[in-house]
Amino acid sequence: MAAVQKGVRRDGADLYPAMPYDSFAAMSREDVLAIRVYLLAQPTISQPRPQNILPFPFNQRWILVLWKFANLHTGSFTPDLSRTAEWNRGAYLIEVLGHCGACHTPRNTTFGMDENRKFAGGTAGIWQAFNITGDKIAGVGGWSDEELFRFLKTGAVAGKAYAGGPMAETVMNSLQHLSDDDIHAMVAYLRDVPAQTGDERQPRFSWGNVPAIAGDAGTKTQGSGSTDGDNLYRSLCSGCHGMNGGGSPDGSYPSLIRNTALGAATPENVVMTILEGVKAGDVAGRKSMAAFGGWLDDGQVATLANYVTARFGNPDVSTTAADVRQMRAGSSTEQTVTLLAAQALAASGAGLLLALLLLLARRFRRETSSARLMFVHRDRR
Repeated sequence: MAAVQKGVRRDGADLYPAMPYDSFAAMSREDVLAIRVYLLAQPTISQPRPQNILPFPFNQRWILVLWKFANLHTGSFTPDLSRTAEWNRGAYLIEVLGHCGACHTPRNTTFGMDENRKFAGGTAGIWQAFNITGDKIAGVGGWSDEELFRFLKTGAVAGKAYAGGPMAETVMNSLQHLSDDDIHAMVAYLRDVPAQTGDERQPRFSWGNVPAIAGDAGTKTQGSGSTDGDNLYRSLCSGCHGMNGGGSPDGSYPSLIRNTALGAATPENVVMTILEGVKAGDVAGRKSMAAFGGWLDDGQVATLANYVTARFGNPDVSTTAADVRQMRAGSSTEQTVTLLAAQALAASGAGLLLALLLLLARRFRRETSSARLMFVHRDRR
């Protein structure tokens, strides 16, 4: 109970919130104990405890006291009696058990979830977790209830999106096993989350038209803009996604046209898909994708990512070999932690600088005011 709901381990030390106890804090006692029973029934594994790889000062565990003070809100989940039982079930699954905000809500300067921008989009490592509010451009307001249900249950909706990265693994390991009633409850709750706008000019799923049929193997595909990219696509991608990006007829291999990953405003998910592949687990017949990170260098990954994005998705998005190098490095836990720590230091440094400037400005105003009063007093004398 202490670990799951309060982030405290057996010896009394604070746990890092990599385990999302800031969401689990509202979990019912019955659910916590049910999880414990399940875990104790699993085969025993003997494995050394991983070393703390956080750089200074984040390797100082006492800092977590401050983090918890700012971000950990204790107390069990309280149903809203003005809402339906389905809505409350969805709220509990989304906010607590599913801890969807851990990825889909942006972080504030203390690295807690920004409740003013709930579900407006966040990150899971390098992967982008998209806006899942009801905004019709930035979010899922243009999706039907049935499409949302199908995506949560299977990770695939033709003409809209195909789950990749951590979301594909969430569908494979968790969501596909939920009852239909639970998935419907999640949809009902998501529909009621306040819409949050973004920087998108049009919905992510609206990008891409079926290109002209490719020419002979030795020619550049019409509209591709890159012979090298065309060659990489032909040799690595076309066998599953088709020469025109339409995917397989049975949907087991996704279409690249009207696909949110390629219609996004940033290239991270396309690059990470090429680097790491997709673990789909054959959910609803959907096939996994091989990782090409060990086969392609950074320049080739950038070339292929730019090719498929320009040809099938948002042509305004591009990436460079240097970007790919950083994403490839950041896909490891140690590099991601270091990057986040650097961002936190930069944010805290900026905050300290601003606080110092405000203090100096206040002191200057005080001294100026005192000098003015002395001058007026002297003048009156």
